[in-house]
Amino acid sequence: MLKKQLSLLLVIIVLLVPAIHKVLDAIPPTWFVDKFSDSLLASIPSGITVSYYLIIGLEFVGPVLLLIALVQLSLRKKHQRILSLGFIVCYVLFLILTFGSFLVQDYDNAFRDFIYFIGILVIEHVYFSAKDTKEADN
Repeated sequence: MLKKQLSLLLVIIVLLVPAIHKVLDAIPPTWFVDKFSDSLLASIPSGITVSYYLIIGLEFVGPVLLLIALVQLSLRKKHQRILSLGFIVCYVLFLILTFGSFLVQDYDNAFRDFIYFIGILVIEHVYFSAKDTKEADN
């Protein structure tokens, strides 16, 4: 169970730290506006700002859900639904980040976002397979 807890903690940190940095800076920061100023997002009214808030929101919601699942797991309570929802939020976040990177032709960053996506997918598959989680929930 320790590996499960540590893997969840890692995913929480990977998402939460950038979210905290984002809210401590200007929203949206100049670099973000500059990066997307010639993209499809700029043609949508407030598209850049809304996108940035969406990213921040997902970066906070995912870790909160996973933190709740971590507490439930530690208390040996049912955690499958909240855990699954937390992972889904992570996947959606990294899909959005990857799409945004491709949108501005930042392929190096898109690759990094893809690796985060795959890393989270592997963590979920290895430590939280449906069979293992159902057995733990019973």
